[in-house]
Amino acid sequence: MGTISMLNDANQPKNQGVLIVDDQRIMRLVLSSILSDTGIKVLGHASNGLEALELYTQLKPMVVLLDLIMPIMDGFTTMEKLLAYDPKANIVICSSMQHKFYISRALKQGAKDFLIKPFRKEQVRAAVNKLMVGATIVHQYPRYLMLD
Repeated sequence: MGTISMLNDANQPKNQGVLIVDDQRIMRLVLSSILSDTGIKVLGHASNGLEALELYTQLKPMVVLLDLIMPIMDGFTTMEKLLAYDPKANIVICSSMQHKFYISRALKQGAKDFLIKPFRKEQVRAAVNKLMVGATIVHQYPRYLMLD
């Protein structure tokens, strides 16, 4: 279910923009609005992980904003498959699942940052802007990387 082959050319340039993945239409619209108001291009929207995999291979976005709890394919499975396809994928989790278990698992699995819903516009903008220019994010949860 929902497999994609490894990216043939890991050095292939990415498109300057964002793929938004969330099963709630309102959240996709809110994130689109936040990014558009900042001048960041939204390349596409997906309502589940399976759609996200397909769109990622087509759009090759610089950043993916990814929800965790979705139908068909959850965010953890989606992230695992995206990172297997493109180990350099810039994934930022946007979820209401704020328990340290979820944050720790997402960051250890390869997410660049974890934004808890409801998030502030500035948080979204800062995380995406840093990743768009290739900067490393120093997220607010470094201690969660040490949890087992």
